[in-house]
Formats: sequence, C-alpha cells, structure tokens
Amino acid sequence: MISCEKTEISQLSSRGQLILNTAKKLFLKHGFDKTSLEMIITESGGSRRSIYNEFGNKQGLLLAVLHQQVSLQTDTIASIKTTKLAHQEALKEICFRFVKGMVSDTLVSLFRLVIQVVPKLPEVGRLIYEKGPLKGMQPLTEYLMQLNDQGILAIDDPFYATQMLIEMVKGRLHLKVILLPNDKISDEEIHQHVDTAVDLFLKAYQVEK
Repeated sequence: MISCEKTEISQLSSRGQLILNTAKKLFLKHGFDKTSLEMIITESGGSRRSIYNEFGNKQGLLLAVLHQQVSLQTDTIASIKTTKLAHQEALKEICFRFVKGMVSDTLVSLFRLVIQVVPKLPEVGRLIYEKGPLKGMQPLTEYLMQLNDQGILAIDDPFYATQMLIEMVKGRLHLKVILLPNDKISDEEIHQHVDTAVDLFLKAYQVEK
C-alpha cells in the first residue's frame, strides 16, 4: 500500500521542496518508470534518506507532485472574490480558471503521466482520485452551498451539482487538448464554452417561482 502521509507540501523542508521540483521536472521529461531515484538525487543534491523521510518512496514523490498541482488549482479557484460578483459571473470566473488550469501544459502532461502509471499501480489512481479532483472541487461546492442557502439556486446535492458542472465545462476542451496536442485552446474558446455550460447549469438549478 502507498501512503500519502508524507506528502503534505506545506511541511516540506527547503531540501524537500527542491527534491519535489526536481522530481516533477524529471517525471514530465522521462516518465515515471524511466525516472530513477538516482537521477533525482543527482540533480537535486538530496539523498535517499531525504526522499524516504519526506516522501516515503518514488510513488510518494509522484503523489506529492500531483498534490502540489491540485493545491495550486484549488488556491486559484478559492482566491476569486465571489462576494463582489453576481453569481452568474462568479461561477463563470471559477469555471474559466478551472478549465484554464486543466488544459495547461503542466496538468495535461501530468494527466498523461498518471494514465501511464495507474495500470501498474492502481492504488496510486485511487489516492489521486480521492485526494485530487475531489479535493480540488471543494471551493466550488462550498460556493454552490452558499447560493442554495441564500435562495439564489435550488441545489439539493451541492457535491453532485459540482461534479456535473465540472464535467460540463471541461469535457470537450479537455478531450481536445489530450487528443489534439497541436491545436492550442484560446482563452476566447474557453470563455465561450464555459459561458454556455454555466448558463445551462443555472437553468437546471433555478429556483421555481
């Protein structure tokens, strides 16, 4: 079993952060299997003891890399000042930032990396699923709960509604960036797709009068 207890990014030492950044660069460049601990140690100047103490093993390093990206994505979404925006605009801004992150070169590369790793390490897939996307959606879920409590929308299950909205806004664009890597997705395309999806979502959860 793989533990994620050693992957709290905020608790890393400066050496651990350097190891993490090096591992991320090498994983994306060479893949998980072809990146050895020796390669990471050589480039970061760390040691096996440093890796074992802060990450547990190479799988723990991979999880830490992914958790770091989820945290960045979550922080970006949570930083939106929703109280200063009408709910339609707030949801569109949240979803735009979410999709912008999902189609970024870094997250697309990590997605491809995970797909390669999971068949050999299915427990990694489960941990990523539980600690990644589910955690990353929390700020949006909390905002939908606020809208429900304020009587702006009628949402009986905010978590389920969040999942549906996320799939609506990312589905086609994420598939496009995965399958057509040479076709760059513009901010305008993201805005158009997100605006349409959010408008449909709001109609589905509008308060009956």
